[in-house]
Amino acid sequence: MPNYLHKIYSVILCVLCYTATYAQTTSRKIRYEVEAGTYLSSTSTNPFWIRSNQYGEIPLESQGFTLRAQIQKEYDPYLSSKKGKGKFSYGYGARAVLNAGRINQVLISELYGKLRYGAVELSAGRRRGIIGLVDSTLSSGSYIWSGNALPMPKVEISIPNYMPLFKNGLIAVKGNYAHGWFGRNDSLDNSYLHQKSLYIRLGKPSWRFKVYGGFNHQVQWGGRLLYNRVDNGVKITRYGTDWETYLYVVNGKSLYTLDTLVVQNGAASAEGGNRVGNHLGSLDLGLEYESENSRWLFYRQSFYEAGALFYLNNVADGLNGISFVRKNAQFGIIRVVFEYLQTSSQGGSISSGRTSISQLRGAEDYFNNGRYIDGWVYKGQTIGTPYIMPLRYTSGLPQNLDSNPNRIVNNRVEVYTLGIMSRIGNVDLLTRFTSSQNFGNYYYPPFSISQKSFQQQFIVPVNKYTFTVNLAYDSEGVLQENYGLNFLIKRTF
Repeated sequence: MPNYLHKIYSVILCVLCYTATYAQTTSRKIRYEVEAGTYLSSTSTNPFWIRSNQYGEIPLESQGFTLRAQIQKEYDPYLSSKKGKGKFSYGYGARAVLNAGRINQVLISELYGKLRYGAVELSAGRRRGIIGLVDSTLSSGSYIWSGNALPMPKVEISIPNYMPLFKNGLIAVKGNYAHGWFGRNDSLDNSYLHQKSLYIRLGKPSWRFKVYGGFNHQVQWGGRLLYNRVDNGVKITRYGTDWETYLYVVNGKSLYTLDTLVVQNGAASAEGGNRVGNHLGSLDLGLEYESENSRWLFYRQSFYEAGALFYLNNVADGLNGISFVRKNAQFGIIRVVFEYLQTSSQGGSISSGRTSISQLRGAEDYFNNGRYIDGWVYKGQTIGTPYIMPLRYTSGLPQNLDSNPNRIVNNRVEVYTLGIMSRIGNVDLLTRFTSSQNFGNYYYPPFSISQKSFQQQFIVPVNKYTFTVNLAYDSEGVLQENYGLNFLIKRTF
């Protein structure tokens, strides 16, 4: 199956790139960008709000120079008109990043093609995106898929925007179904991503009130082990990738009816006493109120990983947000977002493996997994909320807490975040302040450490150039005390 899917991915990407390269582009704009800048800080690392939620483009290490180039083509605007409904359109994008300094790297942070027919889209490649119900412009980061890590290569079919099921627009849906590749990390090679989501909007577009609800399901599965693992006296070299395994991945079926580990040719096809792969995601709810001059959005993300949410054990945990927007505002405060993130409960300290009571499914150990020991991490960075970060990012904590630098040792946090977008003259400003309390992990020695982070961004357009200045500060806590500066110049063609 993996080779088969990989071939499909390659063929689709080639077709899309060929179409994007050779199809006629008359009256269709293509956007080009070139950007250069530098990162400076008072320590050897970049502050939290300079490097977080930047799609893996900004390294942990500071004192560096960056150069970026991007090309992007969006869908033909004709597709959105009544006459263009039901027509095919295509788009593509590529983005390369060169970082030089304490760390030297070349990143292809985006390379994708996409086809669209009506409301349905087919895409392949690395592509930026956020999953979950949040205010994506100012959110501190959607819990499960925040845009913190480098985009993962995927093949995806989706309805990216809400599509009405009836002519009156009372009920609308959007969602996706995708297969992705984790590639190689410290403990596993060639593991895969299964991803799907479904979100529903209740309320006509013209209504002041609208209700939103939905879920997303993420699974890391398959892969060849790069470390020695023995389960029930049997050496495991890889995890299953056959069709039967894939069906267990998709439906999330529990295998608690199996008493023993099923191993065929060194592959653990059925992980006895567990589900196949590392399953996690969120259930989201939202309420929107819109008037002529403003828009309010209230949202809540609840987390599931090891079954505690089913029994409401970890119902106290969640991402709660309020977003306020002044519509058509040209100056002053334009958008405000306040969020409260709690992950400190995790259903309590007693895990299902240490009790025979099925309802006690605590110590969910968010973003960590016993079989996929690098956790919910891609290319060394957390895929989900940046507040739950690998050990090597916690510069204020002892680095000998775990031998694996990608291990997440601080996933019990309580975080308050305030973000403000405003405009003074032709200068756009973004102000963000975070205050967190960090409690470590149920499996490590407990601690309670406060942390504060601040960001002030200035964006000044001058003709076809855009100047961006980021000032950031971290207090001493799970991070070192740190002052940072990020300066960028962008030219758009």
